[in-house]
Amino acid sequence: MSISRRQFLLAAGGVAAASIVGFAPRLRAKEHWLVSACSNGKGQHFAAAFDLNGRLINQVTLPARGHEVIPHPQKPGHALVFARRPGEYLIEANFNTGEIVKTVTPESGFHFYGHGITINNQLITAENDYHKGRGAIVTRDLNTYEVTSSVDSGGIGPHQIALMPDNKTLVIANGGILTHPSQPRKKLNVDTMQPNLSYMALDTGQIISRHDIDNPKLSIRHLDVSQSGQVVAGLQYQGPKTDLVPLAVSHQGKDKLTYLSATEDVWRKMNQYTASVCIDNNTNIAAISCPRADIITYWSLESGQFVGEQRLADGAGLTYLDGIIASSGKGLVVKTSSDKAPTRFDKLRWDNHLGHIQAGANA
Repeated sequence: MSISRRQFLLAAGGVAAASIVGFAPRLRAKEHWLVSACSNGKGQHFAAAFDLNGRLINQVTLPARGHEVIPHPQKPGHALVFARRPGEYLIEANFNTGEIVKTVTPESGFHFYGHGITINNQLITAENDYHKGRGAIVTRDLNTYEVTSSVDSGGIGPHQIALMPDNKTLVIANGGILTHPSQPRKKLNVDTMQPNLSYMALDTGQIISRHDIDNPKLSIRHLDVSQSGQVVAGLQYQGPKTDLVPLAVSHQGKDKLTYLSATEDVWRKMNQYTASVCIDNNTNIAAISCPRADIITYWSLESGQFVGEQRLADGAGLTYLDGIIASSGKGLVVKTSSDKAPTRFDKLRWDNHLGHIQAGANA
């Protein structure tokens, strides 16, 4: 079911139409910048800060393709940029000046998996201990970037991680895929992969629970967590191209992961691949991007049902800022709850993830 942005929010039981139409730069543009890894048509890679009015705040050049960009919690206008897996860098970027403040490399025998979070004065990253063939959750001091601990992730190939609402538990999407820097994009264990969703106690580093998926070729990659603690995760299928498989799961306090519900036509259209997951707690809707299908899909948190889709060519990045905002590899940025035309950045192609940071001196 293809729907307009306005129809989507009305059908989802969202807030009144008068308060949702159009991006709200009057409310938030001076408070936040959007951030994303990106590239140009010349094979150069960057991380950029920008707004939906089409203003590029600043960009920094990356040594290789980036993946997720998250805010530095202590420095307005600063962000942490993670290399795409198997990543060899993590940088602190100052978008006030367009400078790289710090470049961090993984410890010997490790590589980054493209994602991380900050908690208080700590930076927590998903990494691969490739000498031992295990996933690792690595904690660093946010001021010095020195490693303070490294613990098992509960599986292989930890990708996106998130803090649960109790502020004590980490949820980990263990994608199950083993990689090695010597063969950068090759998946080394497709025949034996065992993806799972794991929960870790932050104070002890112990895995509290682990939830395997019943089809081991469905790699759990990206996730988001609702205010009530419901986890929604997007999947990427590593099996035959002709297979018809579900591509999203939900979990909240149960033993088993629950597949979200959609028709075969929807699963087929999603083309065995999802990119970003973003939850709108105001409407109880989860958005899951499917760039290979050129659509953003929407799902009810309450029922687990597919409720609609929007077309966005190569749409991948998603973030929540007064509504869900999407970005695409075609240089487009759009607030999905608005009928306003997308903002186009002609010289940049946005990568798979979109975020936002506290605006700095150039706001």
